[in-house]
Amino acid sequence: MIYMIVAGGNVDIEFTKGFFREFDGIPLFVIACDKGYEACEEMEIRPNLVVGDFDSAGGSAADRAKEAGIEVVQLNPIKDDTDTEAALDIAIGRSTKYDEIYLLGASGTRLDHTMGNIALLGKGLVNDRVVILQDPHNRIEMITAGETYAILADDQFGKYVSVFPYMGPVRGLKMKGFKYPLEDCKLEGFNTLTVSNELEDYEGIITIEKGFLIVMQTRD
Repeated sequence: MIYMIVAGGNVDIEFTKGFFREFDGIPLFVIACDKGYEACEEMEIRPNLVVGDFDSAGGSAADRAKEAGIEVVQLNPIKDDTDTEAALDIAIGRSTKYDEIYLLGASGTRLDHTMGNIALLGKGLVNDRVVILQDPHNRIEMITAGETYAILADDQFGKYVSVFPYMGPVRGLKMKGFKYPLEDCKLEGFNTLTVSNELEDYEGIITIEKGFLIVMQTRD
């Protein structure tokens, strides 16, 4: 099962419709967050579940979802998490080990929400799920020690690969098969050493020995 969370950020309608088509024939569980339900309506995608406090979309969105027979989880607007985190927690609870969960519409003009959603990628690590933030220009994931992150030229999203330490230093970074390879590198942040790398071989391999690493596949 693939889980798709359509959040309330910038949803590129044409890209997102095309992204859904890539999973034709694969069982999907779609969760719309607040204003993300309006995007689903525009795309003519029926979510399995709608979650939110509806401060962005308005209460009428919840009413429309209920009238359509869609399960609605109404959240209190005074809370300690975002609608997207609440939706992710539901997806993690309903999914099984190593299922993929995509965050769509999770980036945009509100950089605070974008950074918060990048932080949510770590929930995948601690719950044995693969959580991916996807938009028209970026595919963002988080890895930790003991994982091997492979990028194949045939399957790469975009031209560039950038990595960043998260919540502290990264030790033992190895990037093999890239234009700018690294071996036993320590990343402490506060520089742009690991921005805009590129595949040189058919396969690029990224591993670390300690820490948390944000991996971004990007395109202009």
